[in-house]
Amino acid sequence: MADISQKACSICGKTYPMQEFSYGNKGNRSYCRACDKAEKSAYSAGGTEAARQFREQQRAKWRGAA
Repeated sequence: MADISQKACSICGKTYPMQEFSYGNKGNRSYCRACDKAEKSAYSAGGTEAARQFREQQRAKWRGAA
């Protein structure tokens, strides 16, 4: 049975405690704090398309390794 006190990030695929997904004004996000910060940096540098490319590249890293 899965441990409900942990969750996998939908960008990097790493498993973190649930507290890592509770930031800002929301409590149950799909990205860990580190990925959220990196995605926001990509968005600031290049807009929506840059943020989408960042997410796809990160997901390809861990999905390709599986």
